Amino acid sequence: MNEQGRVPNTQLAALMREAQLSQKSLAHHMRMISERDNGKPIAPSHTNVAKWLSGETRRPNARTCQVLVKALSGRLQRRLTLEDVGYGGGRPGNTPDESPLDYPETIEATVTSLERLAAYELRDGAATGGLVVVPEAWDGLLTRWTYGEDSEPHAPVEPRPIGEVDVEVVKDATAYFANADYRYGGGRPRPMVGTFLKTEVLPLLPAVSPSTAIGREYFREVAALTRLAGWTAYDIGEHGAAQHYLFLAFRLARAAGDKALCGRILAGMSHQANFLGHFERAVHLARGAAFGARDHATATTNALFYAMEARALASMGKTAETIAALAAAEQWLGKSDPEKDPEWITYFDNAELHAEFAHCYRDLGQADLAVHHAAESISSSKNLYVRSLSFCRTVLATGHLQANEIEEAVKVAQGVVDTAVQLKSFRVVSYLHDFRKRLRGHSSESAVRDFTEQTESLLGSVDSPLSRQLFIA
Repeated sequence: MNEQGRVPNTQLAALMREAQLSQKSLAHHMRMISERDNGKPIAPSHTNVAKWLSGETRRPNARTCQVLVKALSGRLQRRLTLEDVGYGGGRPGNTPDESPLDYPETIEATVTSLERLAAYELRDGAATGGLVVVPEAWDGLLTRWTYGEDSEPHAPVEPRPIGEVDVEVVKDATAYFANADYRYGGGRPRPMVGTFLKTEVLPLLPAVSPSTAIGREYFREVAALTRLAGWTAYDIGEHGAAQHYLFLAFRLARAAGDKALCGRILAGMSHQANFLGHFERAVHLARGAAFGARDHATATTNALFYAMEARALASMGKTAETIAALAAAEQWLGKSDPEKDPEWITYFDNAELHAEFAHCYRDLGQADLAVHHAAESISSSKNLYVRSLSFCRTVLATGHLQANEIEEAVKVAQGVVDTAVQLKSFRVVSYLHDFRKRLRGHSSESAVRDFTEQTESLLGSVDSPLSRQLFIA
């Protein structure tokens, strides 16, 4: 490439300066990480790094990008994405040929994309870290959701009659995998979800039409299963794969004509966008869910939509808007009629709403309210939701810390560490990592030193191979 065609990677350069890494030290750090994790070892040199910085190499391959993000995340002690290091907005090599983020126009294209994604994930040695989060894709999806057509002309080439048993098989499998997800973290059921999709669902799906009542039921259950595939990927930190699966789940739910489920999936996208720091987009996704599913969603489902909006607004520090959204969520939940709720929303109860309040008040810096709502959530939560309890206990610990109750904060967090070792959930590890960062101002306290030493021995840092082993099956 000639010099005129080069575009220097200023984002990577800025992160290297912040991390105080030279070209040579970054290359060395990447080599060490690649030898310790579960992927293929790589051997970049300082010359390679120089070419990335100058733009002579427009984009390293998928594996190199993955290790680069890992290296800088570990050094800076925060979770980075490909977009952060200057390689977002595109699709690296060795990924599925067709991206679901292009929003498949037809059901046939949707099925093809899901087949490729599932096969890619299950292929020996595949690493879905090569899939890229594309934030702009959320914007495009909301536009289609708001202004697109609902009609789904589809006539299978070789139609096959299906019955209620076909629907129930998928429904029961989703319930089984969701239970494992709640109790043990996304890393446990994730391979099973992918295998079930590939062996039981994808051979039949191309032969089913959503133009019939039973066909719509089948598409609805497959959409719910595909959403769970995305959620388990999200839980273990594979954000590109999660976004891809959630897009396809939305497309299948729309083919089924289930606007409430479409809204549920958009709310999940909002949750992920907020986690990744795309706060304004998270607000838009939550509001889009409520707007598009109006007159179709139950009261409980509407409560979820407003809770997701509140969480994103709290991340932006918008106190008045957050409180208004929380009030709306509380009002909707007060109107709940469990008999009208679909099964996928039954988890959202008073304990979950208290947890959302706690998250919001933590992010707004209102420690007393965060502690109050976290304690209320924990006392009324079902033991089934082990991961949710871990999140809430960490929020409770953070609230105590914000109130300068150091020993109580560490005591609560210690219980989460013991659980995190057993769970396969990157998100639980990341919550604890955030708590540990907040403890740095209290490093002289003996309780803090003991907690830090113990958690480092049990969990390592958020991007260490030790932590990765906890949530990758």
